[in-house]
Amino acid sequence: MRRIVLVRIAPVMAILLSTAWFAVTRSTALFAQEVEPEQVIPARVALVHAAPFAAGNARVSVFFDDLLIDNSFDFGDVITYLNVPPGTYRVRIFVGSFSSIPTGVTPALDVPAVTVEANTDYTVAAVGGSNDFPLELLPLVDRLPTTTPPGSAEGQVRVVHAAPFARGLPATAVDVVPDAGGAPIASNVRYRDATPFLTLPSGTPIDVEARFAGTNVVLIDPDAFTLAPGQRLSVFAIGDGTNQPVRALVVPAELRNAQVRLVHAAPFASGPATATVTLNDTVVTNALTFGLITPYSNVPAGIYRVRIFAGASATGTPVFDGLAVFLPQTNYTAVAIGRNTTTYPIAVLLLTDDPTRPPLGQARLRIVHAAPFAPTVEANQVHIVSTTGGPPLVTGLDYAEVAGYLTVPALTPFNLRLVSALTPGTPLLNLPPLTFADGQVVTAIAVGDVTNQEPNLLVLEDLTLTRVFLPFAVR
Repeated sequence: MRRIVLVRIAPVMAILLSTAWFAVTRSTALFAQEVEPEQVIPARVALVHAAPFAAGNARVSVFFDDLLIDNSFDFGDVITYLNVPPGTYRVRIFVGSFSSIPTGVTPALDVPAVTVEANTDYTVAAVGGSNDFPLELLPLVDRLPTTTPPGSAEGQVRVVHAAPFARGLPATAVDVVPDAGGAPIASNVRYRDATPFLTLPSGTPIDVEARFAGTNVVLIDPDAFTLAPGQRLSVFAIGDGTNQPVRALVVPAELRNAQVRLVHAAPFASGPATATVTLNDTVVTNALTFGLITPYSNVPAGIYRVRIFAGASATGTPVFDGLAVFLPQTNYTAVAIGRNTTTYPIAVLLLTDDPTRPPLGQARLRIVHAAPFAPTVEANQVHIVSTTGGPPLVTGLDYAEVAGYLTVPALTPFNLRLVSALTPGTPLLNLPPLTFADGQVVTAIAVGDVTNQEPNLLVLEDLTLTRVFLPFAVR
């Protein structure tokens, strides 16, 4: 159970990225009002965890300035390209999993100025932390605006040596040689070296191995791979041979989508309580009404400025202004909450959805508390109990918190009730019977403030990936 409120930035970073919009539906499409923001082509940044500083997952949390990029970044993990606003960022890496900058914890790595330019692609790898090599960032430029792409029957491959398997640079030297023999593709490649991108024919299997320099002793023998036309890959050597095995890691140079849906659970007014949502100053919907749940939409992975305006246009002062990171191939539910008051400001809960199916005969249920029904935030704490008795399903759920996915029996009616944690005998919301299908994955959001909007439950199907395909202006 954790609080996952999207950060509100003050002052907010100026973010001007590619044009984006959602088409959202209840039963018919709502037409988004397109605006023309200033067009600044973003940088694209891929991240690689290649630092074998510890055994196991060697998990870290990565922050750009104060913005969390990923708090479950394990050794060998790759985040393919993120659209990132051009500029200079302070990059901090903390050992462990943190949802915000931890107080009193020294980062394992703190780089005060990492600059990325517009219309340029980068791969930034965390490397070292073993065999006397320091933990550091290895920034690589993948593509400049002037870079010529591969031809229609070609692809490109780069070799990056990020494996500190020995002490001292000379002892880390390797040659990259075809398995079948012949001249090396690259010779005397040392730790932290990267070859240029090599142009090779597509559609032909490529089978190479890394040998200790000047010998026939094989260090790494990865599986053969075939380049698609126009494809670009970086093949990393990672591992130190002690904490982590030495192996190859293939990093594709590509931009992938996230899946994002919106939920209006903010009872800031009676009636429709219409809100307008913008991403990077472009309207994605100007008709988001209380209780509405949009379908998932394809959103290019990256950093976005999110603004919410009360009403049907993006005018005046936004009631919410913050930043969000959408990682590639990840499903998100962005829930607008709050009453637009000092006690309950408008905020966004950014939920990472997990569509993993449960075992046979079971379902999975996630519960979100988005109902600001009490005069104080503390008085909003609730227990979720069954009217048929037994221990509470969830205890001590605070406003703006999420009870992570619970495994519950399928095909069994649930009569659930929200009761006040301060006065457990006081029912706050009696829910209609819920019966989950076999294998169903559900998010249930408690909403309403009694004054503007009646208490209710919004039920979302996390396995229903009905997508809206959007004409994003991206590279």
